[in-house]
Amino acid sequence: MRILLVEDDFDLNETIKEFLENSYDVDVVFDGEEALNKAYEENFDVIILDVKLPKLNGFEVAKEIRKFKSTPIIFLTSLDSEKDVEKGFLSGGDDYIRKPFSLKELKFRIDSIIKRVYGENIVKIGNFEFKLDSLELIKDNQIIHLKPKIAELLKLFIQNKGKVLSKNEIFSYLYSFDEEPNEASLRTFINTIRNILGKEKIQTIKGIGYKFV
Repeated sequence: MRILLVEDDFDLNETIKEFLENSYDVDVVFDGEEALNKAYEENFDVIILDVKLPKLNGFEVAKEIRKFKSTPIIFLTSLDSEKDVEKGFLSGGDDYIRKPFSLKELKFRIDSIIKRVYGENIVKIGNFEFKLDSLELIKDNQIIHLKPKIAELLKLFIQNKGKVLSKNEIFSYLYSFDEEPNEASLRTFINTIRNILGKEKIQTIKGIGYKFV
């Protein structure tokens, strides 16, 4: 899924981008004109749009986008009056999040819109299906129960198919700041996925990390 993030605060832009890149492809721009050009020239699955932008404000950008695309738009703004919220939806917004906000809440809102608009995000792996939203692995209509970190690791591999992931990249994705990465646990997670999907699905790249093929 491709996200267009439009936010003129450079630090906030970078913070949101880094968080969302664990789950989506994220393009960023910093003003209303850039946003409009990008939305016209390229296809995105969701647009996250600040309102107080240079050149064109977010409400104006949304109105223009609605003339040629129906891409879901989430407003992300410090404008919190009822009138502003109304203006956001009338200009073509699908959701409205007031600053300050939780990054996890933003992701929940994105996932909810993606599920509603595009349906379940399902990837086929041989005879298996993996639901990227709910992290469910299914074979013959039966759910194969995975521990949370194993399911998250499988999602990371699927989203980076063919790319070599270093152990540090994997640890950064799987473990929060207050958790200690564990290499022995990682090997166990990988062996579990190999035992289910086939040993050939995950290649060990000696001295670097792993690749999902």
